[in-house]
Amino acid sequence: MKALRAAVISIALLAASGCVSRAPTIAHVHIGHAITGVHVTPNKEGYMVTAARRAADTVDLAHRAAASNDLDEIKKDVAAAVQATDFPDGFGVKQAIVMAANHVTFAATSDDASLNVQRAASVFASDITRVVERCELIVLLGKDVQASKSAQEASVPVAELGKLAQANVTGDDSNGDGVVGSAPSEYGLAQLRKELEAMIDRESPRYVTVPQWYLFNLVRLPNGRWVFDKLGRGGNIDGYK
Repeated sequence: MKALRAAVISIALLAASGCVSRAPTIAHVHIGHAITGVHVTPNKEGYMVTAARRAADTVDLAHRAAASNDLDEIKKDVAAAVQATDFPDGFGVKQAIVMAANHVTFAATSDDASLNVQRAASVFASDITRVVERCELIVLLGKDVQASKSAQEASVPVAELGKLAQANVTGDDSNGDGVVGSAPSEYGLAQLRKELEAMIDRESPRYVTVPQWYLFNLVRLPNGRWVFDKLGRGGNIDGYK
């Protein structure tokens, strides 16, 4: 009986241990915020996903403006395109890509960050520069459109705005080597996403998709330490995004 009872206990312990999953590293949770999900975005999606969606919206709005001969409609569509690109009170392309870079940096500065992430973070933060610059140019072109007196006058800045919006999605070939996105100065969101995916592929232990609970319940204590909120209150940090 004692042997049987011991065997039952052993089996129960093994079964219990098989049901317990190991928490992801803090670094991997921050990476998850960049690419998978975070509690503060409109659809609780990752910052890169938000940036890509808003960039695609900008392209669509620019196309609509370019196809219109109604100045009021052109201005309306361009105003919406500008907001999709740079929305300080929300998540435009600019804000979302900057937050993605911030979280990759958070990952790199976490105590459990791999050398791979530490090395890649500063490169990624630098490589978003051209996307941010295009966003700022789109805002300026939007002002030119709003000041236009006719649809014909507006057509020039609208066309340029459309080119910049498309480049933010796919990259461009500004150095004329025949390859889109061959250098960071040509990067769009497509190249930046590939850069993050390459970083993830190099991770050891390998990166796996972070469960939502961990993504939404990482908090930073006043002493700067990152921990998981066991009460599951959803990232209760003032000013933390």
